[in-house]
Amino acid sequence: MSTAQVTQEASRLLEQLRDIHIPEPTGGWTPSLNAWWISVASIITVLVLGFLIRRYYLRTRTRRYALNELELMRTRFGEHGQNQRLLNELNMLLRRMAMINYEREKISPLAGKHWLEFLDRSGRTKDFSNGEGRVLIQAYEPSPEAFDENALIEVVKRWIKRQL
Repeated sequence: MSTAQVTQEASRLLEQLRDIHIPEPTGGWTPSLNAWWISVASIITVLVLGFLIRRYYLRTRTRRYALNELELMRTRFGEHGQNQRLLNELNMLLRRMAMINYEREKISPLAGKHWLEFLDRSGRTKDFSNGEGRVLIQAYEPSPEAFDENALIEVVKRWIKRQL
């Protein structure tokens, strides 16, 4: 082989060894990067929504329990028809809810008109002191005066719904 041929062969081989040319980025995101960010954002959104739903569910658990218990009281009252028993059950339910949502030491000693005033303040209403709810203080009397049980249950239901 002559020198010219060797040089020519070497040039040809060197030409084959030339680096692969990668085009310059054109700017903006590539489709795969967009898909990555969309999936990360979707996962974060699902996690945040899950957290908020769980938090709401846990915060309203006692309210749901109390409303369910109130409906059971309405059903039991339809069976037994005893005003005294209904008043006692409503008072106990209200007191349990108050002790869960407020300071137990401040709720326990409340009785009579102070209890009704507390219910009015905490429920943002006047239905206990001046409305249907005032009959609740007669729960422990031997014979309470007649009252509209459906209206009283609705007053208690509104109070429960206004609690945290």
